[in-house]
Amino acid sequence: MHELKLMDIQKKYKDKEAVRKFNYTFTNGVYGLLGENGAGKTTLMRLICGVLQPTRGSIYCDNIEIDSMGTEYRRLLGYLPQDFGYYGDFTAECFLRYMAALKALPEDYADSRIDELLDMVELKNVKKKKLKTFSGGMIRRIGIAQALLNNPEILILDEPTAGLDPKERVRFRNVISSLGKNRMVLLSTHIVSDIDYIADRILIMKNGELIQEGTEKEITDKVEGCVWKCIVSEKEAGQITSSFIVSNVRSSGENVELRIVSERQPVAGAENVESTLEDAYLYLTQIAGGEKNATL
Repeated sequence: MHELKLMDIQKKYKDKEAVRKFNYTFTNGVYGLLGENGAGKTTLMRLICGVLQPTRGSIYCDNIEIDSMGTEYRRLLGYLPQDFGYYGDFTAECFLRYMAALKALPEDYADSRIDELLDMVELKNVKKKKLKTFSGGMIRRIGIAQALLNNPEILILDEPTAGLDPKERVRFRNVISSLGKNRMVLLSTHIVSDIDYIADRILIMKNGELIQEGTEKEITDKVEGCVWKCIVSEKEAGQITSSFIVSNVRSSGENVELRIVSERQPVAGAENVESTLEDAYLYLTQIAGGEKNATL
């Protein structure tokens, strides 16, 4: 088991701090990195992979700075970037052979590993088809296969389910969940449901900072008593939506049922309901920052 330690990590681009004073220690398991677009997730992952260098701070793998580890560190890594490049005229099998060659994997090992991975991501029956004929979900599955070619002990996945339909997203989550049993998996997303059930620990980022971390229960417990449900008229719904964080809207006959995240009762008659990770995420990234929480 490996330990990855980030100490006071900062990444600055001119006047913008993409990552600021980030401290965390990762071990085995699935870590869900949650944050809106622009929160600094991709920059953080590229720093962990050594693609970018921090402006300040250090990253250690087993108490050794990753900069000094060279190929030894890269051997431990598997990386699926958000913008996954591929050659459309390559078949799935040829593309994985090409990637295996780039990773300097022995040919015999690569042959058996490619078959194993194509089976795991359920693409073995289309391994002779060109990638340009694949759906977005199939391409993402090829992406996870290439990231796993060297059987990495540290797997970094940046927005792996972006653009996938619900069925593909569930399939992908199941694959990731199985991978986290004996390795370190760091998965970034802005889609709460992607990590709700599979992440052992969840990290929430905002404006380049780590603002909260814990298990799903530890995080949702922080907003107990702050989630409300009410049924109101369409006119009232418009007023409430402009003043409060509304996590769900559903028509209920001539009225509207709202799910509201607020530190105080939003309207008379609103009832407390059990919190979810999505509620907690909205609270921690918006209400806690003072963006919305009015009284009508």
